[in-house]
Amino acid sequence: MSQSQDPGLHVLAVDDEVPAVEQMQWLLEADPLVGVVHTATSVAGAKHVMSRHRVDVVMLDIHMPGHTGMDLAHELRRQDNGDVPHVIFVTADARPAVHAFELDALDYLLKPVRPARLHEALRKTLSRVDTGAITQLPEQGRVTVQQGAQQLFVPIRTIRWAQAQGDYARIYTEDDSYLLRISLTGIEEDWAGYDFVRIHRSHIVNLNYANKIVQQDSKMFMFVGDTELPVSRRLMPQVRQRLKQLNFRSVPRSDG
Repeated sequence: MSQSQDPGLHVLAVDDEVPAVEQMQWLLEADPLVGVVHTATSVAGAKHVMSRHRVDVVMLDIHMPGHTGMDLAHELRRQDNGDVPHVIFVTADARPAVHAFELDALDYLLKPVRPARLHEALRKTLSRVDTGAITQLPEQGRVTVQQGAQQLFVPIRTIRWAQAQGDYARIYTEDDSYLLRISLTGIEEDWAGYDFVRIHRSHIVNLNYANKIVQQDSKMFMFVGDTELPVSRRLMPQVRQRLKQLNFRSVPRSDG
């Protein structure tokens, strides 16, 4: 097996449908946690790739003709050595989910896979895999905003939070704010690799700039600098999970 030194996760996408495997390849290559992407359209092809290349995680379709994704997962589990890749199932069928987790699958994604959900699943792999150097977010990631007669390039990593304004979002940096033609759903899907998390139907936050979480009764508030933003009750579980991954603790509110 070749041991590539490329940083980031080495991922193998396996699906018998060529459009599906091509779509997964595109999603993986766009994720900043991923260093190398391999593909296969059968279990036999997947085994061939794993025999020749380092693979950290297999994005595995379940229902395939001949040997299925479940068959391959069972076989990998029987191989009791440190080189066995982790498994994330990707399927349109939710019924085998319990069986999948009995096989120690890291996650179970339902098609169509959203970029933010894929990134969340890949993040789980990082703590279990030596990726060489943990991937850094691409410095070139930036958006273009119009300010008067000039266009400004704003690095995505410098954006602290965003607020919905109709078909636009107002993005906030340390010193200024700009109107950008993108929805909060678009930000949630496209910028998940930069740790943007939806906390409310009107707000999305870059967790790297969250400096305080306050809980009062059944309500939660997130602070970005001096700005207090509400966390909706519906999104609290998702926000807590992401905060837990970052070892971020909340504090009780004291109004006295």
